[in-house]
Amino acid sequence: MPGLVAVAGATGYTGQRLIAQLADHPRWRSRALVREGSQGKAIFPLEQDFAVCSLDDVDSLTAALRGCSAVIQTIGTTQSQFKPGVSYETVDYGTTVALLQAAQNAEVRRFLLLSSTGAGQPLGAYLKWKARTEKAVRASGLDWTIVRPAAIVGPGRRAIQAGSLPFALLAKLPLLGRVGARLQAIDVADLARCFIRCLADQTTIGRTLEGRSLWQLVK
Repeated sequence: MPGLVAVAGATGYTGQRLIAQLADHPRWRSRALVREGSQGKAIFPLEQDFAVCSLDDVDSLTAALRGCSAVIQTIGTTQSQFKPGVSYETVDYGTTVALLQAAQNAEVRRFLLLSSTGAGQPLGAYLKWKARTEKAVRASGLDWTIVRPAAIVGPGRRAIQAGSLPFALLAKLPLLGRVGARLQAIDVADLARCFIRCLADQTTIGRTLEGRSLWQLVK
């Protein structure tokens, strides 16, 4: 029987691609964690498994994670989305902490986090909260993997892709390749495949994938 993967942020840019790829996967299937009334914000596969829950409430999330083998956390926000109750602290950090506690309660060992390049040397509020979120994941006692893309491109994000082209070229150079690999944008389809490969790859447990270590999983 395929393993069940809970996807937090299922209506988001990366979450939707994960759901689509998991729908066709022979080993895994997905459960989309969604807020009340948010199912209509994205196009989901037929017969998609949903868990309607409050993404900052541990009890609600614990019930949603029952029976799952893994959690993939893709929830994040931007400063342009800030409003009362919405910030890096409440969204990026707060939902992750709640998911970690819920995973422990529901005995879900595998936890994968979408983070960002720069979290290891955080400058600015965004990266500082990413770093704090990563710290909580590492301290959870779960079998974690952290994925740090520089930027995520794909449909509707071609301008970002064009801006990151110089870094893709740098990644091919002997001396500057490491820097270029860290700053090169990743296509959302490749990022989703990376997460799915991590599910079955025990060598990614306890690792932060960034730059070349991330691209090795994309190939």
